[in-house]
Amino acid sequence: MSVEDELQSTVDPVHLLVRAVWSAGDLALIDELVTDDYVHSDVLLPDSLEGPAAFREWVETVREGTPDMTKTVRETYVDDDTAIVVYTASGTHEGDIFGIAPTGRSIEVDGVVVSRVTNGRLVESTDVWDAFGLFAQLGTFPEVR
Repeated sequence: MSVEDELQSTVDPVHLLVRAVWSAGDLALIDELVTDDYVHSDVLLPDSLEGPAAFREWVETVREGTPDMTKTVRETYVDDDTAIVVYTASGTHEGDIFGIAPTGRSIEVDGVVVSRVTNGRLVESTDVWDAFGLFAQLGTFPEVR
């Protein structure tokens, strides 16, 4: 396998996750993109999610709050089996988000997701994004536990 092929096998599943799953809502694709022991960490989650079913539930929850959400890839960096994607997420707050009733406001936040890929499938991802900016745009903050 050439270096270019190796880079693509690392980048493709990460870009598909951002574009097809998060932006287009293709939840069925999750089973193809992540391993059975996939671990997902997010800045708003107290614990990591384990497995495709838990991750699918998280995506559904987020997309219920912002059903028109799109994530736009701004930059991508690859090192061996790790891809770092810098993105901007935008949408309209049309559903409950972390106990905050719909405001109808447009939202836009920046984030970075670091993913490890093995054999063309995601094994682990850590998503760090501007949660403070999101809640500031909504004009309220969820109760801190």
